[in-house]
Amino acid sequence: MPLSFQEYIVSLDIASLPRVLKICSGVYFQGEYNLLLWCLGTPQAHKELCPLARAGLQSPWDPHASSAPAGHFQPSRDQPSHMSLKTFARTRPAGLQDMPFSFTSAVDLTVDGQVIPQGQPISLLSVARHEGQEFANCTTMGQDGQHLLCFPFSLQGQFYECSGQQNYTLSQVLQSEALRGQRLNCSALGRRSLLLCPVYEVQGIMHMRKEVVKIPSTLEVDVEDVTEESQHIHFIKPLMLSEVLGLERAFPVEAEILEGPEYPPIFENDWIPHLQKGQKIQIHGKSCDWRILASSSKGRKGSRHFLLSSTYQGKFRRRPREFPTVLDLTASLGKGKCLRVVVTKDCESTEEDLPSLSMGDRLEVLHLAKTHVCRQAEHKSIDVLLCSRSSGEDEDEESEQLMLPLHLEGGFVEEVSDSRRYSLPEIVEKLQLPCEVKVATKDSSLANDILGSFSALRLEAQITEPFLVTSLCEEPSVSFQIPPQWLDMTLFFTEEPAPSQTPLTDRSKVEELTESFYYHLLKLMPSNEAPPPRPPKRRDFSNKAGTQLSGAKEANVLGLI
Repeated sequence: MPLSFQEYIVSLDIASLPRVLKICSGVYFQGEYNLLLWCLGTPQAHKELCPLARAGLQSPWDPHASSAPAGHFQPSRDQPSHMSLKTFARTRPAGLQDMPFSFTSAVDLTVDGQVIPQGQPISLLSVARHEGQEFANCTTMGQDGQHLLCFPFSLQGQFYECSGQQNYTLSQVLQSEALRGQRLNCSALGRRSLLLCPVYEVQGIMHMRKEVVKIPSTLEVDVEDVTEESQHIHFIKPLMLSEVLGLERAFPVEAEILEGPEYPPIFENDWIPHLQKGQKIQIHGKSCDWRILASSSKGRKGSRHFLLSSTYQGKFRRRPREFPTVLDLTASLGKGKCLRVVVTKDCESTEEDLPSLSMGDRLEVLHLAKTHVCRQAEHKSIDVLLCSRSSGEDEDEESEQLMLPLHLEGGFVEEVSDSRRYSLPEIVEKLQLPCEVKVATKDSSLANDILGSFSALRLEAQITEPFLVTSLCEEPSVSFQIPPQWLDMTLFFTEEPAPSQTPLTDRSKVEELTESFYYHLLKLMPSNEAPPPRPPKRRDFSNKAGTQLSGAKEANVLGLI
């Protein structure tokens, strides 16, 4: 039978926790209980996890039990309490049930033809059992001396402890069923008697809710205890996949997806579509692999973008990089790294004080510098790239240092004499990213290594974000790796036993990115490099081609910056 939540909690035996409740009806005030996200329109099951956390006093003042002074409350005689002698004796506050203790009756008592007037003190000495019944051995002082009495414990009446004998703390009152139902006097609160209404805070979990909820026992809901018939109920606690990364627990573990990842997708593969509601997966643990962001050379359909796992077993050869301008050379400078290029077409400097280049010139890029140039009889400071030039025809020829304006357009290709084959870990250790490579040896563990079909790959950056090794329950030995920070979803751990660990076949060594996610990923990646210096404006050619042409060219240069 449904009870109000307050009635149920007051009568609850704390030792019986946890209990399963079904919410039958009630009212939920969001403004007052904004932590309780309950849909009370339909019955729900609620499982109490913890003992009652605190008790309050519902009265003109509301202290916690621990803050109430000792010896504060006394039973009032304003409203008699109707109970059996057994209930009265055994529901006294914990620690105060020792005998003897004295009590009185609000009405005359007749025992074995002897009348004990109301208000006469009676001392309860002990409890005895005879022929299956319990009796209270008592004594009282009459007009003719002391009398020994034997009351049946089932005797009904209106009983009180003798006044002045005992004061109770709030904690003792709340632990006594008898005292909770009586009106009490408290000298600190005036002359009027009080009826204490305990207010408890209950901690519990709800089906499909993540957080432990704290519920006041005064919540206006009716509940029904369904513990016995609900032993099969599993209270699901949803988790985000990103939260699994922080869990300290044993893997592998089985989970079921409650809500799949949000779209648009981040990978172009065949396992992403399986990550839908109801799909069971096995989470094998956290991956120790890092990844390389790579892009293919532009083809008819544009560039394609990939994440390459550090476990990729293919080998790469370095491929010469191409640079269309001096500014691109500047952006490729690396600390302690030597960059040599060959000029692929003649290029003439627009600055009279700075050199031009011829096809076949070999340059060693040194560093950025500043120089002064004369423009319209005015000296200006500009940024230049300092290089060492040799024609390439005579190896003994001394090199010439020259300064190239950053806006100089031409063609440059990197000199690469390295024919070594590199693995991904070796590239990260010995080369500078970004770099241009070509697959020299495919990964034989992949059924179709798509990287070998590209004439060139640009390895852009190393990515160390955490991944989770996962597999579908129908294919537990075929694994893929999910980045929860980019591909989050809601799931819960099932009660299925953890599967035995078997060798895994990794399907995530090469993951193709969608174009939208590739550009999103570029925004997320930190950049510690300072932006290249702003290239100077082209020289004013007003003396040769007139003011209008000069203005148009200068505007064009500014538009390219």
